[in-house]
Amino acid sequence: MGHTSTSSRRISPRGSPPNLRRPLIKNRKISVLKEKRAVATEEPVMDDLLLSSKLKRVDSATGSVSPRTASALPADGTSTAPPTVPVPPPATTKKAPKTPYVILPACDAFNKFTKTSRVAVDIGGTLIKVVYSSVMDEELPEESLNGHTQKYAYEDGKRVLVNFKKFTDLDRFINFLREVWTDRQPGDVIHCTGGGSYKYSEIIMKELGVRLQRTDEMRSLIFGVNFLLSTNVDESFTYHHDAIGRNKFQYRPIAADLIYPFLLVNIGTGISILKVDSPTSYERVGGSSMGGGTFMGLGSLLTPAQNFDELLDMANRGDHRNVDKLVCDIYGGAYDELNLKADLIAGSMAKCNRFGETPQKQPHKPEDIAKSLLLMVSNNIGQMAYLYGTRYNLKRIYFGGYFIRQDPITMRTLSFAINYWSRGEIEALYLKHEGYLGAMGSFLDEDGKMDE
Repeated sequence: MGHTSTSSRRISPRGSPPNLRRPLIKNRKISVLKEKRAVATEEPVMDDLLLSSKLKRVDSATGSVSPRTASALPADGTSTAPPTVPVPPPATTKKAPKTPYVILPACDAFNKFTKTSRVAVDIGGTLIKVVYSSVMDEELPEESLNGHTQKYAYEDGKRVLVNFKKFTDLDRFINFLREVWTDRQPGDVIHCTGGGSYKYSEIIMKELGVRLQRTDEMRSLIFGVNFLLSTNVDESFTYHHDAIGRNKFQYRPIAADLIYPFLLVNIGTGISILKVDSPTSYERVGGSSMGGGTFMGLGSLLTPAQNFDELLDMANRGDHRNVDKLVCDIYGGAYDELNLKADLIAGSMAKCNRFGETPQKQPHKPEDIAKSLLLMVSNNIGQMAYLYGTRYNLKRIYFGGYFIRQDPITMRTLSFAINYWSRGEIEALYLKHEGYLGAMGSFLDEDGKMDE
């Protein structure tokens, strides 16, 4: 992911990934993905605020605002509506799943999922992201995208949902699929992508009794982001730090015929930057080795955090000014000739320097180090994304991957960098299902490489 050489490809109907050979895994014990401490219980898949609430819409093409007050909550998250008595659903009705979900449009391509489940998984270096189908027969609110109403219910009243869930542990992932994939039959197919789809393929096939169909990682990313942007209501949103409460987040729907071109910055262990010109054409224009893996690796070395979420929590409680050298630390204030504000970071972690400096009486707090580290990585990603956006004259940059996690520090830093360097000409956008693009794309792919 770190090299910046360019490559270009066009998606073909029968495209398939390289036929890589992996040694068989002899140890029957299910391996656990690397992490310092297993999480006792699985945490919510994504940020509940963005997955369940109705936020203000700002149309990406026209700028028109539709507050969606019918079911929206006030900015402070409290409800002013009178309490209602819940009505129990009929006995034959399946309840909505607790995991986040998207309703698939009712069409011939998805009709088969009313009878047969589909499961897809993206296994990365840290997380396992799962996308799986389920069927609902109760009334769900019909949604629309930019005024174009979509049909979601089939003639028999069934609706097909795509559900999203993540794991940090392969054991839990397999046990979960044993529970929810109830119509699984010997020889059924699980759709996979990511490096772990090679590493853990033998275990998955043996433990679940299924075959494995693999989708190329870049291909699955494009399939996933294209589908979610064009089909899912309010998939993309912007972050506004100076707003209050839920107004910090604004949905940014865009009509399907205006989506392209755009830049996709996928932040995983490293970074891949893709220029997407159409649903079937994309080009990887660059990348970097300094991504989520850098944040986690240095965070492991420099703080006592035991996992990604602990590291993010530390960063949110830290003050980077205790470890970062600012412009005012060098010039005593702003550097007006270069338009550099006093509180601008001049050197990340520069106050940690011990060479020729008076030793500090108190060691630097891990929270401050985590905050500095997060800003350092995010600032570099933001500036790099801006440079590629400018190079290809693209006005919208979507950030994906599971690095962001709807974290306000990260989104504020990325949005500020894009807005500052482009002088408001380029927009930074985020995706509600940012970590599931690959799994979603693999779910949709019908032509992957089969492992028997």
